[in-house]
Amino acid sequence: MEPLSSTPPSSASPSPRAAALQTVATLKEKSERSTAPQESVPVSLPQTGQDIHHYIEAMAELPDIRQERITEIQLALKKDTYSVSAHDLAGKLIQEISSHTPDESSSST
Repeated sequence: MEPLSSTPPSSASPSPRAAALQTVATLKEKSERSTAPQESVPVSLPQTGQDIHHYIEAMAELPDIRQERITEIQLALKKDTYSVSAHDLAGKLIQEISSHTPDESSSST
């Protein structure tokens, strides 16, 4: 029986343990490189994306209640000059009712 030696055998191929250690070291190095902070790259939106972003920002600045419009309607009601077409009123009523009605096709019978 040969004594254990700390020097690797002189054969050309590494031992399975040495090959495994080398593989682990290589994977660890690759992992460390992939988790390193990446250089930031500027991103530019196409014109449509810029337009959408602009409109979203503009809408965020609009108030939920348009007080000017409410005041106009209140004054018109007081002066008895406020009028709405029957067609517009019917359209809005149908739109409002249909948005709150459950979809009959999704119910199981």
